[in-house]
Amino acid sequence: MRKAWVLAGVALLAAACTDRKSPLAPTAIAAPTPPLVTPPLPTTVPGVLALALPIDGPDFATTAFGIAPFGFHGPGDATEGHPGWDIEYRAGSFVRAAAAGTVLSVLEDSTGRFIVQLEHVVGSHFYRTIYTSLTTVNADIIEAAEVRAGQALGTPGTLGTPGTPGTHFQLDDLEFHREGPDPKAVTPESFLTPAAKSLFDALWARATFAQELVEPFATNPRTLSFPASRTWTRAGGDGPAGVRFTRRRLEVAEYEYELLAESGTVIERGAVAINVTNRPYPLIALTSPTAVRLGLYDIISNEMRLSLSNPGSPRANDLTNASVYRTSR
Repeated sequence: MRKAWVLAGVALLAAACTDRKSPLAPTAIAAPTPPLVTPPLPTTVPGVLALALPIDGPDFATTAFGIAPFGFHGPGDATEGHPGWDIEYRAGSFVRAAAAGTVLSVLEDSTGRFIVQLEHVVGSHFYRTIYTSLTTVNADIIEAAEVRAGQALGTPGTLGTPGTPGTHFQLDDLEFHREGPDPKAVTPESFLTPAAKSLFDALWARATFAQELVEPFATNPRTLSFPASRTWTRAGGDGPAGVRFTRRRLEVAEYEYELLAESGTVIERGAVAINVTNRPYPLIALTSPTAVRLGLYDIISNEMRLSLSNPGSPRANDLTNASVYRTSR
């Protein structure tokens, strides 16, 4: 459903650097991250599905991306926004039923992989969960069979990046009508049990994907107008007072940046290059007409840690002295 976009090469352009430094301010210690409010349930109809994750924690992998969130606009969902979560698995693991239910269908897609659809009934309320890109389906997963929560459905196949096992996991609320593509698809985040939410938060903290500079949340709006921008405001550290990232085109995840002063005035702008597959932290390079700033970053929903060098200085080795930035939903 998506690929980890790698925009590389800018880091080699240090010859054009100047001695201009980032605007500094007295070091501020970041306060605890404000908790995010889980998106509200999409319906007021009685009967709320209790949802687990379709993965056991030890089976999670981050070779490519870890988790690609709901609503983001990747290469396979550039127009309508992603209608579920893509989840990366370690090789040899199983995709599991997120809730007890009945097998609606087992379908083979155009690539020879399988799609399993389960129906879940809570009172008079009907839901459907969808699990795609399965290489194999277990023998007991057949149409009309009853399944229990956590039951193995099959093995994950390649998802996006070649050699990366994964599944597209989607929740459809069949009682609540919405307009637009996949009108029944809703974010799984609002339906997670407390145990599933705790596990999800731990896995989400390890995920990284190119679009998170502008669409950083586990649940993003599926409607997005381009150019799309997001401003990150410094909450601690000595970096620029603010950073604004802008994605101008729907078709590709290419970004521009603006560094902001305390007043909100733009003091520098240019192009962004990132490498999201670098571990443990993605690489970033900000290139203005006169300077290149090299850095590392880590984004978890509404908080970004950013270690950004002065022009002409090498990239930091870790995020020990990173500035903390926050954004709002």
